[in-house]
Amino acid sequence: MLVSLYGAVDPEVYFLAFKVTREEILEELERIVGSKDFAASKRTRMFFEHLVKSEIDGKGEELHGTALAMDVFGRGVDFDPNTDPVVRTEAVKLRKALSYYYLTSGGEDRVEISVPKGRYRPTFRFRELETTNATLTDLQLLRLPTLGIRSFSGSDTERAIFFRNGLPEEIALELARFGHIRVLTGFRAENSKVGGQEDCKSLESCDYILGGTVREDGECLRVIVQLKRRETGALLWSERKDIYLSHANVFKTQEDIAKHCAIYIADAYGFVATDIERNVQTRPASDSNVYQALLAFHSHLRTNRVSSLSQMMELCKLAVANNPTSGLAHALLAFGHVEEVSVGQQRLKSVIEDGRTHAEKALALEPQCQEALVAAAIYAQLDGDEPRFLQLVDAGIRANTNGNLLLAVAGGWIALAGDPKKGIELVRKATDANPVLPTWTKITLCLKDVESGDYKAASEKLRQLDVRHSVSDRLIVSAVHSLAGETERARAQLPQLNGDFTIEEYLNDLPYAPRVIEMIRTGLKLL
Repeated sequence: MLVSLYGAVDPEVYFLAFKVTREEILEELERIVGSKDFAASKRTRMFFEHLVKSEIDGKGEELHGTALAMDVFGRGVDFDPNTDPVVRTEAVKLRKALSYYYLTSGGEDRVEISVPKGRYRPTFRFRELETTNATLTDLQLLRLPTLGIRSFSGSDTERAIFFRNGLPEEIALELARFGHIRVLTGFRAENSKVGGQEDCKSLESCDYILGGTVREDGECLRVIVQLKRRETGALLWSERKDIYLSHANVFKTQEDIAKHCAIYIADAYGFVATDIERNVQTRPASDSNVYQALLAFHSHLRTNRVSSLSQMMELCKLAVANNPTSGLAHALLAFGHVEEVSVGQQRLKSVIEDGRTHAEKALALEPQCQEALVAAAIYAQLDGDEPRFLQLVDAGIRANTNGNLLLAVAGGWIALAGDPKKGIELVRKATDANPVLPTWTKITLCLKDVESGDYKAASEKLRQLDVRHSVSDRLIVSAVHSLAGETERARAQLPQLNGDFTIEEYLNDLPYAPRVIEMIRTGLKLL
């Protein structure tokens, strides 16, 4: 007897409810696992096949974490999902691989198989397909960088093997939080003598390879992680970490190393982004893809000039046009409209409708994408919907705790919206984790001193920052310097508006807490 969410059902009724037959599901499964656009390792494919076949065989209730760990991944009866994330890791990778497949070669498939977030039981449905003029070139534009993770080599001691097995999985889990990079795992170590041909064939689909070693000497483990460009073998990044076992919490240590690797590899201004940016700077805008638009967004946030914004908007519009089902592309365009207000190029009322539309579409297309969640949160704040702003920004924080640029942006918005304590804590945590973030992300750190009336201390903090060409940021900086008695510094930071409106009209548009707006007005009056 098959079992649904609503209890036991007859098999014929079960498949009728999905409006898809067992044969059609198995045909779709075979089509997916045989596709070059299903970017999944051998282990992820095995996991996927097990989920689908168990569900259609009436064993869906058995698809929970512990059973999957034992039946699919060979874990023992002592398996603890709190300390071993193998099932969650593979589920995250599987969902991303399925999403990419249906955006590329699976775009015309009549049957869709999905694994909803928060569960492991797959669902099946017929898709309503629209006529499209998409070409292979259009679909290729969505391509995101792919990173393959090798097993780690090194000492064969029990403790070293524990880290050699655990670190690649932990790193994959942290990297998978980023929606703009695809992660493949299960490749053998570089010096392994078995599985070479199969690995080499699979590795050809990767742009970057991450590997490492773990060696033991007495009470010390030395971990070395390396990131290489697959095509040339060039070493892009390498780091060493010594672990003294008598003082280490081994699971926390693995998690910390994994987070550190994910931030330096995939976060804004990380090594993958920097390497790709070198290769796309000379391309015409017509070659834009979603990842190139993301790089332009990161580049603009570093400089925040009108020229960088113009380039970003051109690339984002092309990315949306070429990839209309990409939530990330819509989110980037929504951010772009906010930046048009930030640089003083547009009034809020002239861009908010278009920006909100793209933010909401991003959220509908990719509800777990950090960029989509933060963009939608900002527009909720612009609309004066504080409860939804807080709900969405919290979801954005949870979506990717390694995405420090957006965490810093979200923290700034939280602080300016009226919760400086929470916002400052988030900004400080993000900027500490990723020291290459632009220094302007720390502007709101001065609000603690502003609240206590210590404008001298606030002014001193701001002097150490490279303030971007943002009207809203410069208004805050100018007002603080003014209230601290630093008149010349305050006047030097006064922004120049690019639009046909006044500073007072601009202030009236800002969705900041009343006390922040009043502080700005008071400081500017002294000038």
